[in-house]
Amino acid sequence: MLAAEVPRWFVWVAAFAWGAAWGSFFNVAIYRWPRGMSVVSPPSHCPACGAPVRAWTNIPILGWLALRGKASCCGAPISARYPLVELLGAVLSVAIAEQWIVRAEPDTLLLDAAIETVLYFIFAGGLLIATFVDLEWMEIPDEVSLPCAALGLASAPFRAEPGIWSAAVGAGAAYLAVQVVFVWGYERLAGRRGMGEGDSKLLMMIGAFLGWEGALFSVVAGSLQGLVFAIFALIVGRRLTPEIEDRVIDGEVIEAPDEPEPTRVGLLKLPFGPFLALGALEYLLAGDAILSWYFGLLQR
Repeated sequence: MLAAEVPRWFVWVAAFAWGAAWGSFFNVAIYRWPRGMSVVSPPSHCPACGAPVRAWTNIPILGWLALRGKASCCGAPISARYPLVELLGAVLSVAIAEQWIVRAEPDTLLLDAAIETVLYFIFAGGLLIATFVDLEWMEIPDEVSLPCAALGLASAPFRAEPGIWSAAVGAGAAYLAVQVVFVWGYERLAGRRGMGEGDSKLLMMIGAFLGWEGALFSVVAGSLQGLVFAIFALIVGRRLTPEIEDRVIDGEVIEAPDEPEPTRVGLLKLPFGPFLALGALEYLLAGDAILSWYFGLLQR
């Protein structure tokens, strides 16, 4: 069966449901991985009272709306992050399916298009998890970046782009550039790290899926957008660094470090992972259009 034979509306509906369902898993990973918990066991439960989550309340997006943002067991508030992540997962799934199934070449087999769609959705899901964990914890879990980087490299021969050579170079060069220059080198010169090791591993994951061009685009676009956000936040006086809470790892409570009084330098410290992820998604879904627009401006 060819991808062109599947009605567009069916692809959209199926992709939305698929993305929203996996968005529930993304929420589990976002909550549990930074706390050293398994995403498999125990089953979904209320973080406030520990009661098991009923199946009907766990329906993506709709469950949160039906409960009006409160747990059915104890009435504790449920963060709006949960439906937001599920909605973002659904939207990303639709956008990826549109590009790799609906807009596929007329002679593309549905199976080939579906496999490529699933691979890029896993990549986008990893970026989504990394973004929300980094926003809350100022770290990117290895459980996201390392398996996704391996998947990107292993699947490169079976994807139309960027090719195995570009994927290998992109993953290796992106990791080494950030790790050597902005982690080890910056720490040696300035006494502190300019970027975290999680950022270098995330960029390795991006390079494995998007090649060296995508990794470079993500760094440039992410830096520009991060700078704009930082300037805006400083103007309005908003804090950029999240407040890190205590966590439990293997039954041991790890206390959050004491934070110094905010300074102008401290305020400029912000998680870079979300901006790398944003740049990667922009390249994945609209890279050609963005580059064409940019180079068109230069030629005027």
